[in-house]
Parts: sequence; structure tokens; C-alpha cells
Amino acid sequence: MLKATNLRLKYPNAPHKIFDGLNIEIKDKEKVLLLGPSGSGKSTLLNVLSGIVPHLIDLPMKYETLKISQNAGVIFQDPDAQFCMPQVNEELAFILENYQVPPTEMNVKIKAALEAVKLDVDPKQSIHQLSGGMKQKLAIAGTLLQQTDTLFLDEPTAMLDSEATENLWQLLREIWKEQTVLIVEHKVEHIWNYVDRVILMNHDGQIIQEGTPTDILNHFEALLSEYGVWHPNAWLAAPKTLGSAALPHSSFQLELNGGVIKRGKRVLYHIPSFSIKSGDWVAITGKNGTGKTTFFESLMQLIPYEGTLTYNQKPVRKLKTAASHMFLVYQNPELQFIQNTVYDEIFINFKHQNAQTAQKETNEMLALLDLTHVKEQHPFELSMGQKRRLSVAVALSTSADILLLDEPTFGLDSHNTFKLIQLFQQRIQKGQAIIMITHDSEIIARYPSKRYVIENGKMYESEALT
Repeated sequence: MLKATNLRLKYPNAPHKIFDGLNIEIKDKEKVLLLGPSGSGKSTLLNVLSGIVPHLIDLPMKYETLKISQNAGVIFQDPDAQFCMPQVNEELAFILENYQVPPTEMNVKIKAALEAVKLDVDPKQSIHQLSGGMKQKLAIAGTLLQQTDTLFLDEPTAMLDSEATENLWQLLREIWKEQTVLIVEHKVEHIWNYVDRVILMNHDGQIIQEGTPTDILNHFEALLSEYGVWHPNAWLAAPKTLGSAALPHSSFQLELNGGVIKRGKRVLYHIPSFSIKSGDWVAITGKNGTGKTTFFESLMQLIPYEGTLTYNQKPVRKLKTAASHMFLVYQNPELQFIQNTVYDEIFINFKHQNAQTAQKETNEMLALLDLTHVKEQHPFELSMGQKRRLSVAVALSTSADILLLDEPTFGLDSHNTFKLIQLFQQRIQKGQAIIMITHDSEIIARYPSKRYVIENGKMYESEALT
């Protein structure tokens, strides 16, 4: 059993408590889905009940009763947060060593775990060379090797493509039959009919409703919409597709011809031609591990590639030149935070452009992305959804002509996803351009003007946007 009564918890720099008298109880072998808006404390509650807080993360916390799992497996939204070793086989072997599995049995178990999650990599592959989706598969493979009685799942498929998401939820449903399971998730289509209870939290970290999935959907759909839950009708509230309109800014064009994208010395795929101009919204799609992020790093001149890259017919060969036209937002937002507060992270870019208007523009951006209440916190103290919004806010505070967005909506609720889409549309109307890596079929079908697909060793423009 998992239980907390009168739980009170506060981040050191936060003005308000995350939890102030929260009560929750989860029975043995019960499957519970925890829903609520971004920043409501869902992941923090998961960390408390799994023992991560305060044993690994020391936060000021008080309670009357706290019963946590002593034998839990945790799958984080950010898989990098749980890896201890540099290589795939070493990471999985480390887990087996903790369970005193003889070395002679390890290779068979490691191979079976990798096959179970369909992670086709060399066991000696360096983890940092894996894509975000491949890392998530590795994290789940590690959990399969643990003999746990409780599973904590913090958006475990957030960075996976649709096929991999369906396969992994099916796999997780198969292995959790004898386990207690607490799930934090926004996109619920693959698990809605497989959980026993849904718990709904509000912006203040309070539990306001709970019941069976059927009861919650039948009686509280409006509340689900209000809190940004991806229920079956959520996309009815999405921003409308932009019509064609004249662009007010001078046009520009970025082109890559004869491109060869590499990971180290290995060729990933060829790009006969790629182009984006002012006002374009380009979607990049492909299965996990095909090299979508590597393409962005190539455009930014961060890694070697082959081909001719030009901006308005002038060659782009150096990072400084690329950075003067493009801004990259990584899938993991923590990779690019450089300031000690949320406010300063945005302010620094606005100040560089116009010191007199920087404060006003920063406050407007904070309010627009619902970050005002955390503006004095360190970026690393935010929830993953808040970190994601902050990373995009930083990009939107620059004057870059082209925004490179690597899964900008993963882990976000519907409200914040729709806010970002509206912001992207505003930038398109102003004449900027967006290249977005995404697995979201709804976004792909509704918004991009062009779609490039990576498959079978080639990136090509697809006529279909669905």
C-alpha cells in the first residue's frame, strides 16, 4: 500500500507549498492514473511515494503518515535522469549485479530485455549516442530486469513515436499484472481503459476528484479540458489552421543540397535536397533513432556532415553563422539553461535586443506561458512541462529567423500545447520559419506547410501531411 496523509512540501525558492495537507492512498496491485495540469505536483508526488524525495532529493517535507514502496521501479519522463553507466550493456548489467545475478546469466537476460522493448542496438553502444526515444526504451528495459512490486511511470512514452508508444504501453500492461502502478500521463488513450482509478489534481496540488475512468470521463470532461488532459475530445479546442497570407518581413531561404547526415563515422541517411523559406512550418518525422536531432545539430554546424548548406545563397559553414539565423531548442531543455532564475533565462535575450523594453517583454512572455509564479525559481527546479515551456520561451525571445524545435510539445498538457501552437502561428505570420521534430500525428495533420520523412536511409519531402 502507498499512503500519505497531511503531506506538506515546498521547494526552497518557491513562494507557495506544492502540497499543503494532501491525502492519498493506493491499494496493493491497484492501477492508478494521476492527472492534472502541468506544474500541479504530479511528478513530485510520484517522487515522494517512490522514496526519491527525500532520500535522493532533499526537500522540506512534513506529514502525519507516509507509507512508500521499498521495492519500486521508476521510469522517468527524462530517461537521462536514471542512467548510471556509460554503455547499454553496463547499465543493464549494473541493475543485475544489484540483484546478485551471476555474470554467466547476464547476457541472456540483457538480450531478452532489449528484445522485449524492441531496442535494436549494439549492447556496447554509448548511451549518450542514443536518441531520446531509444533512451526511454533502455530505461524501460532496465525496469523489466528489476524484481519490483511497484511501478512508478512518469510519462514513460513521452519521447516515443506512435508505434513505439502503443507497443510499450502494451508491454507495460502485460508486466504490471501483479504490481501496484502509479502513472503520471497526459496522453491517456492507451491506458484509459486499463486503470482502476483516476485521480485528478488542480493547479494548487490538491486532489479534487477521483473515480473510475468511465465516471471521470462521463461527469468531469469539462474539468479534464480545463486542466489540459488529453481526453478523446481534447483536439476540438485546438487552434484553427492558418490560411495563406502575405508575409510582412523580407523573405529568406535556407537550403541543403547533397546532404549526408552522420553519427560519428556511420552514415545515417542522405538528403538530396531540403529547403525552408520565410513563413514555412516544416515537420520532420521518422522513427526513434533515425537521426532527426542529428539533422538539427548538422544545420547548426555542431557536428560534421556532407553537403552544401546556404542561407540566401551564401554558404553556412560555421556555428557563428548558423546561430545568427537559427536557434535550436533541444528535446531535453536542461541542456541549454544558463541562468539561475526563470526570469533571467528569458530576460537575457530580450535585453540583448532592446534593453529598454526587455523587462516588459519578459513579463509578457512569462504570463503568456504561465511561468510568472515560478519566475524566481532555478530552471532545474521546474516540472518537465514547465522546463519545456521555458526552453521554447527562450527561443521565442530571440530574433532568429528559423526556430529548430525538437519535440517542443512532448510532456505538455493540451492547454500549454495549444498556447505554443498559437505562438508558433504568430511567428509564422511575422515571417519567421519553424522546423519541428514531432511524433504528434494531430500536429502533423493540422499545421505544417511541408513534411520531410526519414526512412530507408533517406530524408525526402512527403506529399501527405498525415
